[in-house]
Amino acid sequence: MKKIITVLLMGQCIALPIHATEARSFMGLGINDGIGTENDWKLNPSLRIGAQINDYHRAYSYLEYDNKTYSTNLVVSYDYFIPVLSNTDWKLFLGASAGLKAAHKEKDDAILGLQTGVNYRINHNFNTEFGYRIHDTRKNWKTRNMSQLDTFYLAIDFSV
Repeated sequence: MKKIITVLLMGQCIALPIHATEARSFMGLGINDGIGTENDWKLNPSLRIGAQINDYHRAYSYLEYDNKTYSTNLVVSYDYFIPVLSNTDWKLFLGASAGLKAAHKEKDDAILGLQTGVNYRINHNFNTEFGYRIHDTRKNWKTRNMSQLDTFYLAIDFSV
């Protein structure tokens, strides 16, 4: 497990210096409706940290506690932004995620997924977003239907 976390953190550190003159670091908080809860709206908190590389690219990681399975998820994500019209405050985004689920009663497993959503820049220092993710562990994805894999989330980020 330590090897996987080390690899994920190294990947995050390597990705951040791309276009370093334009990158803006951020940290934030998020909340989602629970992974695979099938209409059981248990809210899971998450802590986010990353960098807005430029107007179109973002790399970040988040640490999330899953209230349903009592597990912790460490996920690294990349998002590509698409500005809405000429207004750069509103952006759509598409992205991919990979990470590790550290379960208390089960074996640790890899997480893979995709996300999409809307990001709004409130001001120079604050962003908020509403997103939709489809992701799950490598062990369980074949045995579930799509309604068990999705989650909605809301986050607010502060530029550091």
